[in-house]
Amino acid sequence: MLVTLAVNQTIGLGTSATYTYSPQSVQKIFVRVADADWESGTLNVQIGSKTIVNSASLWGLRLFTNMISGALPNASASKCLVIDIGSHQCISQDNLYVTLSAVNELTNVDVSAIVDEPFSGSAPIKYTEYSDNTFTATNVLTAISYDNARAVVEGDNFTCDIKTDLYSSSPNFISANSYYQSEIVGEGFWGYGGLLVKHDVPLNTSFNYNSSAVTDRILTAELMASSHAQIVKGRRTASLSRKATLSSK
Repeated sequence: MLVTLAVNQTIGLGTSATYTYSPQSVQKIFVRVADADWESGTLNVQIGSKTIVNSASLWGLRLFTNMISGALPNASASKCLVIDIGSHQCISQDNLYVTLSAVNELTNVDVSAIVDEPFSGSAPIKYTEYSDNTFTATNVLTAISYDNARAVVEGDNFTCDIKTDLYSSSPNFISANSYYQSEIVGEGFWGYGGLLVKHDVPLNTSFNYNSSAVTDRILTAELMASSHAQIVKGRRTASLSRKATLSSK
């Protein structure tokens, strides 16, 4: 179900605001903001003590949203981010915390979420933005690259060495942009992102690229481990929902 955490809020220059909700599970988070320079802000999401989005730039999350939603019309002054986190089962009354930090003022802030979907199971995903040009990430599903200063990267003629337990490759960031353009469904900003990885299964993945590249950020979507309690809760919720559906017929 859709729930509202905040609506028509203003976050002042250099300040942050945290919005909370107490769900049984969380599936998606939506953030809508206005202002021409809103992309310089950051988003941090926690469920209980677990970090789901690590103060990632709104710019990087915007580029990720472009691959899963057409919610970013190029001509609109208001932009919407969609953060699909799979399904996180909340244990021990864990609350959802969504924190927006503004470099410049953010206006008309709307924060909402899809929560408590009964058949969503327990396959939690987190998003991690990396500023290092050499690092290893665990259980990677998808990774995009971009410049934090929002420069075009479609002509960024540098390679990125990528290694997993199954393969290694060294794609050029120009090729990553071609891959990104082939996958996006939102309008505009075709030249600003690169798609480096899109795994069907989660893989530990290392990245290494030249610090002289225009690209200076990589944002990954990573599968998180589910505890036994989370798995049991997800199954129990789905089972109860099925019984309720059958009994209503």
